[in-house]
Amino acid sequence: MRTSLFRSAVILLATGLSTTAVRAVQNRTTIPASTLGLIPLPRNVTAYAARWKLPATIRVSANNTAEHNVGLFLQRFLKPRGITVTFAATGRGSIRLSTTANNSQLGREGYRLNISSHGAALSANTGRGLFYALQTFEQLFNPAKPSDNAIHEVSISDWPRYHWRGILLDCSRHFFPVPVVEKFIRVAAHYKLNVFHWHLTDDQGWRIQIPQYPLLTKIGAWRAGTEMHLNPHDIDHNRYGGFYTDAQIRKIVAYAQRRYVTVVPEIDIPGHCTAALAAYPWLAAAKGPFHVRETWGISNVPLSPSARTFHFLDIVFGDLVDLFPSRYIHLGGDEVSAQAMKAWEHDPAAEKIMRQRHWSAAQLHDYFPSRMARFLSARGRRAVVWNDVPAAGLPKGTVIECWNSSSIVNQDARLGHDVIVADESRLYFNFCEGDPKYVPHATGAVDTLRETYKFNPSSLLPASLRHRLLGAEGCLWAEAIATAHHLFYQLLPREMALAEISWTPLKEQHYSNFVKRTARQYLWLRANGYNFRIPLPSFHFAGTDATSTATRDPRHNALLIQSTLPTGLVRITDAVPGTVIYYTLNGSMPNAHCIRYAGPIAVKFAPGKPMVVRCVAIDSSGQSSAPAKLIIQLKSHP
Repeated sequence: MRTSLFRSAVILLATGLSTTAVRAVQNRTTIPASTLGLIPLPRNVTAYAARWKLPATIRVSANNTAEHNVGLFLQRFLKPRGITVTFAATGRGSIRLSTTANNSQLGREGYRLNISSHGAALSANTGRGLFYALQTFEQLFNPAKPSDNAIHEVSISDWPRYHWRGILLDCSRHFFPVPVVEKFIRVAAHYKLNVFHWHLTDDQGWRIQIPQYPLLTKIGAWRAGTEMHLNPHDIDHNRYGGFYTDAQIRKIVAYAQRRYVTVVPEIDIPGHCTAALAAYPWLAAAKGPFHVRETWGISNVPLSPSARTFHFLDIVFGDLVDLFPSRYIHLGGDEVSAQAMKAWEHDPAAEKIMRQRHWSAAQLHDYFPSRMARFLSARGRRAVVWNDVPAAGLPKGTVIECWNSSSIVNQDARLGHDVIVADESRLYFNFCEGDPKYVPHATGAVDTLRETYKFNPSSLLPASLRHRLLGAEGCLWAEAIATAHHLFYQLLPREMALAEISWTPLKEQHYSNFVKRTARQYLWLRANGYNFRIPLPSFHFAGTDATSTATRDPRHNALLIQSTLPTGLVRITDAVPGTVIYYTLNGSMPNAHCIRYAGPIAVKFAPGKPMVVRCVAIDSSGQSSAPAKLIIQLKSHP
């Protein structure tokens, strides 16, 4: 490559061109797109070695409301980097913002981003697409060096894989104040997720004000204690709760709208309603009294299908229509157990309906979301329900969110329903990301970064039905998550994997490449005050004729090496810049007082005595990764 560039320079100089022209030719050298550290990876990227250094004062062209909205975010981003933004008429700025791309290929969310020595052009068909162009533009800067304002020249054309790229936050089991919710939305928007699914009610708390039913928040928003450590016999007996006022909800919705995130509220019916029953016992299909649950088990008392109940639901969902401009409203419908359905057999209103219509309890379960879906449809909204609801009886236009069975995705799509995939084994971020012994308290199942990234939601449907797949959603249920610090630890970095599988074409998804690109993102997260899980360090063993087997069970966190020679070199790498790796060679658990890794480790081991290397990565705050383990042993000769 150097020889080629040198010859080009000689030719240009011989023809009378300046060394500036020679340098321009050299700087048009392309570099790998992974160098930029972008997540999600754009669809089409050409990156150059040349850089554009932004001046201290820069003019930005913005000509309509959407362009000005993105321009204000740009101004806010550049100010801490010492750059003053002024706005100019269209076409006159060094950074040009345009929502008149007129490009059908880009759709509503795609964009083009071109950066050269003359400036930057961000263009899209809509403000939403322009906002996503800005997120990519921001990621080109080094977040750890606010004074470094030279970014690579690029040519990017990009649009998403799925229309629905969602993330759920459960604020019923634990309540998170407005600033935390906004921070949750901000990081989602930064990685081009576009749906915030807000789980607002459940057995453990009712979190939304309904003016006509004030006891929902006076009583239903508070519980007498909280289950600790997922142990129903361990209750702390501290009064706990909270709720969002109308003004706070409108504030959060506006915050999300400016970032092109749709807020989809969920009021769960006809089960998971104990908080509402505690406030208004006449809603129940059984006699009370009821109290807001302190434990995480499923309630065995559903709503009664009485006229009074449906009047209540009409008021509640009417308020949701008023508060949330989203086209979608979630009705829940999940986990109404067989035992809960038995309550309907003794409820006069339920018994009457089942007798008149010759229904089973399961069909009555379907009646609640079906009726409310029609209520929403009459007001121009689409209902979303969990896949627990029998799809056959739901009105056309109802969206099914599938969390617990791949076969149901196919079945619901065949019945003509659009579907969202929220697979619990790959997209539940409340699950542990590694060995439960070494992580903060979380749900016992394991869902790793690799498993999230390797998941292909489209694989659950045949090609003929994939047009029914709206997209994917990650879920963060908060039974074991009580603080913002723990919340973001559970969310990140898995949310980045969700963002990429939802945006980037499948053929461009490569896990090893993704992990390399996360390094820059950890710097952004740290600079913006986000906690995150430090992934396991990786081992690399260099030895003659060595073979390795990596266990897939994250509870082991081990790599087994079999070598023909009793010596070799061990290298350890970590994905997070700025962490320090500490290790031991005797199998003991490492910490910050052990040997600090400074380079390849020469190791010797004897026949029949495997060597065990353990290591951790620790950041500047003292937070540590889980321990990783390497086992090296001599191959046995036949």
